[in-house]
Amino acid sequence: MAATLEVSCPKCGKQLKVPAELEGKRVRCKDCQEIFPVKKGKPAAKAPPPPPEEPRSPFLDEDDDDNLPPGQAPKPMGVIAEDDIPRCPHCAKELDPPDAAVCKNCGFNNKTRIKSETKRVIAANATDWTSHLAPGIIAAILAIGLVVLDIVCAVNMREWMEGGMLESDEVDMTGRKKMYVAPGAFIAFITAATLVVIVPAVRFAIRRLIVNFKPEEKVKK
Repeated sequence: MAATLEVSCPKCGKQLKVPAELEGKRVRCKDCQEIFPVKKGKPAAKAPPPPPEEPRSPFLDEDDDDNLPPGQAPKPMGVIAEDDIPRCPHCAKELDPPDAAVCKNCGFNNKTRIKSETKRVIAANATDWTSHLAPGIIAAILAIGLVVLDIVCAVNMREWMEGGMLESDEVDMTGRKKMYVAPGAFIAFITAATLVVIVPAVRFAIRRLIVNFKPEEKVKK
């Protein structure tokens, strides 16, 4: 009978028996699927010859070695061939490239030791882009229009007020008639009123068109 070693899984603690020739190689635990190297352990006690195998119950879990009938040997452990190829410590798949920080297969980060969450999303179509960007474009147009309005008012306010009820009979040093209310007061009032709309409109346009210009992802169900 071939010599065996008793080893303990470093993750779940299950006691396993492996052939002695696998010492120094890596094996996979049948319970938790952890991959670990076989270190030198104590030889397993030789069991007496097993009695004749009894029929196995159809209701017994084939992977539950603790519930095996007396005398029935557990399934042999799967052995991974030893090689020099770097593998992901989470899924044991080959890393591509060998020094990859994140495994392409399962998303495990080899630096932070955290598995990234993956999800399947639906690509945005023309309708999604239009509905997402249209409010930002409208906000930008509104802000630009109000700025133009402020400039036009600042340039033409006095001309609009001439001949009106706010015009006085007195003249100033330049020979123009004085106003009961200075044109600058109306310009300041209109500018302040438009700024209430311009500032939030500009902020919204920047967030929607520059910072978060991509439509929200739709997760596949």
